Amino acid sequence: MAREKKFSTDDIYLQTHNLLIKEGYEKFSFSLLAKSLKVSRAAIYKYYTNKDELISDYLVGQMKQMMEEFNQINWSLDYSDRFDQLFELIFKYREAHLISNALPHDKMIISTEKQKQKETVSGEVHGQFFNYIQQFIQTGKTNGHIKKDIPDSLIVGIIFHSINIPDRSNLSSQERAYFIKMIIKNGVFDISK
Repeated sequence: MAREKKFSTDDIYLQTHNLLIKEGYEKFSFSLLAKSLKVSRAAIYKYYTNKDELISDYLVGQMKQMMEEFNQINWSLDYSDRFDQLFELIFKYREAHLISNALPHDKMIISTEKQKQKETVSGEVHGQFFNYIQQFIQTGKTNGHIKKDIPDSLIVGIIFHSINIPDRSNLSSQERAYFIKMIIKNGVFDISK
């Protein structure tokens, strides 16, 4: 009997991410995952009972990782640079956010325990990010960096939902992030004319 190839949960999460981006939730299966990891399906079942539990754990892991990075950033004192840091972090986790948005959350089969864990982590992440962005916007308005008449909720929505803009360009991910960030910061009009 041949020995099973060794792999880690990080390997599983990486391939899960890649397959969900490439194939989508409906086509994602343990068969595809096993093939991409070059292992048997049985090897994956040692870790997870179904794809929904795996996807849930993957997303919780992404949220935790993003918050670790958020908490470890050496935030710039320059307001514009701090916005760049925030936007780059949000954009770095763009694909995980897109995966989460594409899932049929109401139809997914996950344990009550995992559901509570996901909701707890999601609440903490969104709460911490929302609070930081609210403070960031208020500081920007107070110091004249952001127009005071633009509603905070609209600014937050534009920042967070900019990652959902469909990619119809031939730009790299970094180029797209740069131009979207510049549009948010400066608009599209050339005010020098």
